[in-house]
Amino acid sequence: MGTAATLPRGVMIVRKVREQPRRLLPLAVVAMALLVWAGYRAWVAHQPYTWAGTVEARDIAVGSRVGGRVKDVLVREGDRVEPGQPLVVLEAGDLPAQRLQAEGQLLQAQAALDKLRGQGHTGGTGSLAEQVARARAELTATQVALEKAELDARRARTLFQQQVTTRAELDTAESSLRQARAERDARRARLQELEQGTDADVRAQQGLVETARGRLEAIDVALGELSIRAPVAARVESLDLRPGDLLAANATAATLVEDEQLYVRIYVPETHLGRLRPGSEVPVRVDSFPERTFTGVVENIASQGEYTPRNLQTPDERASQVFATRIGLREDGRRLLRAGMAAYVSVPK
Repeated sequence: MGTAATLPRGVMIVRKVREQPRRLLPLAVVAMALLVWAGYRAWVAHQPYTWAGTVEARDIAVGSRVGGRVKDVLVREGDRVEPGQPLVVLEAGDLPAQRLQAEGQLLQAQAALDKLRGQGHTGGTGSLAEQVARARAELTATQVALEKAELDARRARTLFQQQVTTRAELDTAESSLRQARAERDARRARLQELEQGTDADVRAQQGLVETARGRLEAIDVALGELSIRAPVAARVESLDLRPGDLLAANATAATLVEDEQLYVRIYVPETHLGRLRPGSEVPVRVDSFPERTFTGVVENIASQGEYTPRNLQTPDERASQVFATRIGLREDGRRLLRAGMAAYVSVPK
């Protein structure tokens, strides 16, 4: 204290002036921090909501139901194909020979059916329909003969009672009557047998015709399966076949990606679900084109929420209920973007 008292007055004033900014420095730092925090809060308040998602696409696995050895590969990975365009052609093998056999069997079965129906030229006893007509005519003739025999027998009995004819003549007339009845019964039975067998035989032969026709059509389908074609307009994503490779039946020959079905899948928290509506446009950004914004359209919002979407990894994110939302891409996005890219969708607050 004595030392301070011995200092000149001017020195003491200079010392106080130098110590005053040191006391104000913490206050300035706190004020600066408050200004930065307030600015950050204001900046965050004006930033849009952003949700991360993935570019996805509907893919189609094409192949052949019959399989076989690869004859030609007509496209490459990355090519764009049109509906019905051939992609891969398989060797025919013995299918043409099988078709010839099936066609011959169909012709034979149809000829037999025509014979049963009396539509073709026949030899021998004729078609079944002709036999039925002949049996019906023969039955009519025997019926007429039976009526005459009955009339002769009645006349012979009358004459025998009047003692005009002998017993032998009566026996002859009655024997002729019995023979006419037996002939009538035989003809009737034959006609019934033919009539009952006609429909059954025709139906059975018709079944053979349909079986042969079905086999022929199945072979035609198999021949059509030798050319693997694109069902819709798409881009060839993967195709790893070469001429000579063996492709199993129902195996995937190529994978196609539908360009019109390229979309972004995001998961929107329940609290922000009202900011998106089906049909509204939203900006889409990807890391591959950082300076460019693509146009997306909200196509669908899931009607049921979920808690563990695949693109949310932290416990805090998984604890919130979210709704899967599909964002369709416009022409520019479908042309440049690829399935699997990370995408970001933003909406204003």
